[in-house]
Amino acid sequence: MKILVFSDSHNYYKKMLEITQELKSKTSLDYIIHLGDIVRDAKYLQENFPDIPVLYVYGNCDYNFDPKEREKEYELGGKKFFILHGHTRGVNISSHSLKSLAEQKKYDIILYGHTHIPKEEYHEGTQIICPGSITHDRSGKGNSYCVIDITGKDMGVNIIRISGRI
Repeated sequence: MKILVFSDSHNYYKKMLEITQELKSKTSLDYIIHLGDIVRDAKYLQENFPDIPVLYVYGNCDYNFDPKEREKEYELGGKKFFILHGHTRGVNISSHSLKSLAEQKKYDIILYGHTHIPKEEYHEGTQIICPGSITHDRSGKGNSYCVIDITGKDMGVNIIRISGRI
């Protein structure tokens, strides 16, 4: 199973379309996950790739939604996922709240956005991943996204940096 993960696109969906098309032309793509800011971009991906389910949560720049749409749980490829934007759990300050969540719920992977800085952590059996921002990097190393590969019990996470303008 292959999952493409974007966050913080902020109305710049063209690069997401290019990356999705390129990845889809090389391999099967089972899901796209968008971690908020701006959900309209996730819906645009769904319109352009109707054969790939797009899962998403709302971020701090998204408006007029049910608060239950800020955080979601999924089981994908036999793995327990928790996705959120992250602003309601203080991810700009630290990942402590996500580590606590990992301990309580025993997720295989927690995906979050909001910081615009890619980060990979492993805590108590849970991978905690921020793919960074596809459009507005704050790390100084380039915009980024993530690809997750699940094969049987194995799960690989790859944060990919991209260069160039959005």
